[in-house]
Amino acid sequence: QILFELFISVMFLRSLAKALPSRGVAIRSMASVTSSGILDGDNLILHLESRYSCVCPTCYGIHSKQKIAAYHHDDVKAISIHKTTPNYHSVEWSDGHVGVVARTARGYYGPPSVVDKIEKYYRLSLRYPEEIKIWDKPNEQVPRYWNYDDIKNDNEAIDKFLEHFMRYGIVFLRGCDTEKLPEDLMEELQITPMLATFYGPSDPIFYKSTQDNIAYSADKLIQHLDLTHYNPPPNVIGLMAYVNNANGGDSTFKDLFSAAYQLRAERPDQFDLLATVNRRNRINPTTKKNWHHVYESPVFVLNHGNDGNLYRIVDHMGLLDEYHFQQTSDLDTRKRWWDAYQRYRSLVNENQLRVRLEPGVMAIADNWRVSHGRDGFQEGKDTHRYLRTFYLNWNHMQGRLLETHIDETLELDEIM
Repeated sequence: QILFELFISVMFLRSLAKALPSRGVAIRSMASVTSSGILDGDNLILHLESRYSCVCPTCYGIHSKQKIAAYHHDDVKAISIHKTTPNYHSVEWSDGHVGVVARTARGYYGPPSVVDKIEKYYRLSLRYPEEIKIWDKPNEQVPRYWNYDDIKNDNEAIDKFLEHFMRYGIVFLRGCDTEKLPEDLMEELQITPMLATFYGPSDPIFYKSTQDNIAYSADKLIQHLDLTHYNPPPNVIGLMAYVNNANGGDSTFKDLFSAAYQLRAERPDQFDLLATVNRRNRINPTTKKNWHHVYESPVFVLNHGNDGNLYRIVDHMGLLDEYHFQQTSDLDTRKRWWDAYQRYRSLVNENQLRVRLEPGVMAIADNWRVSHGRDGFQEGKDTHRYLRTFYLNWNHMQGRLLETHIDETLELDEIM
């Protein structure tokens, strides 16, 4: 009976504590200053680390969210903790400064809505391998269409739209206004600014019966990633259809990560070769000035942490500088590289996603992962096919996904 009453009392006190507001409430802290830094439970913040972590208005821009005082001496040390609240410590350092160190994610990043977005989308928006969904053929999630008007003014809907894009590497929009340019539509969705290239904010792709660029022809366009001569290539590509009465000419897409990982499963030696041998991507059209661009990269670029996972793919067969490869690589390397590349490209040609881009339909693809191409179509004087391509920066899409649409000011008044 006594134990039961004691248990009921403890549970009542816990529920009462949760009901009390935390703002301005100092609590008894188990934190202490040690020879190594500030020890708060199991978390040790090093002395210098704690000084760089100060989020008081003197050291940290409340609205800019950037450090204002950006340098501190190596020998600075925390000397005492003046006060502790659920989210902060008030700390004094040996340089005479008294400031604030966050104890929690809410204390450092802001209100719960900000922390919730970080916990839900941070790793996905940073392209962590375990967050993405690699597809080897079309399925119930690929292709996935959204209606433009449904996401235009609905933040929750656009979050789902962007989440799907980052997870699967491709997404489609229906109902886009063909009286507007892609840059205007992206402005309405607040996914801006556009990533301008030497083609401008967006590039018109018209069918022309006589030309020397296959993208404007009626011929089959093989799978490729765009602008591989840029350093680095654009993260995101968009294609929007304005007119399309072509007989044939379906757009095709492929998750290149699937083909690359299949190659590694079959021939790890060939995967490693495509991940280590640099190839030069080059463009120098005679019709334009200052357009001589060169970028060197392996086809497969692995994560910086060398965990063996893909970070991006750089693959545009039409831009490979063959002469440079012949002059700088030995014969054996070239033979083995071409064997590996041809096998990889054969996997790329399997199980492609095939869709027809009707007027008002926009495709947005991860240009580091999902390639695009086009079936050939019948030529004729009455054939009209007009699309516009455009490019976006991944970080601007990340920013739109992580946007909370509220005042994210840190609640420092609970301790200052």
